[in-house]
Amino acid sequence: MIHVTPQPEPADFDARVRQKGQEDLQGTDDLRPHWRHCSLQLWAAYRGVCAYSCLYIPRGTGALSVDHLLPKSKQRALAYEWSNYRLACSRMNARKNAFEDVLDPFEVQDGWFALDLSTLQVTPGAGLPAQVQQRVQDTIDRLDLNDDEFITARTAYYDSYRDGDLAFRHLRKHFPFLAMELIRQGLVQP
Repeated sequence: MIHVTPQPEPADFDARVRQKGQEDLQGTDDLRPHWRHCSLQLWAAYRGVCAYSCLYIPRGTGALSVDHLLPKSKQRALAYEWSNYRLACSRMNARKNAFEDVLDPFEVQDGWFALDLSTLQVTPGAGLPAQVQQRVQDTIDRLDLNDDEFITARTAYYDSYRDGDLAFRHLRKHFPFLAMELIRQGLVQP
């Protein structure tokens, strides 16, 4: 994971999502998924990159989802608030579920997560205070960031870059975590 800068809510968000959601919040029934009305705006605001896996989510794959950082099952009042939304691929959203032990990408600092380029496994960054290191490890474990699927995806990007099939600017756009790690580890000049 890398730091994600919060983006402003779209001008029509209040009318398209928040106001419609207010009706649902008054009742005790299940919340209707009005947040889906802003999913493409969320995708555009965050340049299509999953806040948790740091991988680009191609349009048209059905993999785009709106994650509620604070779960709507526990924080109903935030179910229709842009500030509580994180762009997530559906795999990350399902793994995060209603758990609250995953670090907020808005609060993560660059360097908290590192990438071992020999295995392409995500690890806690070096020199972190013990409490931060534990929270980073808990996030890695909860999201299963080192499963075979994600290592395979990282490998494909890294191999394509090393083979010259993928320009660094493309890597920076589609897998910014790997790009940042290549710079941090001195393999690419900023």
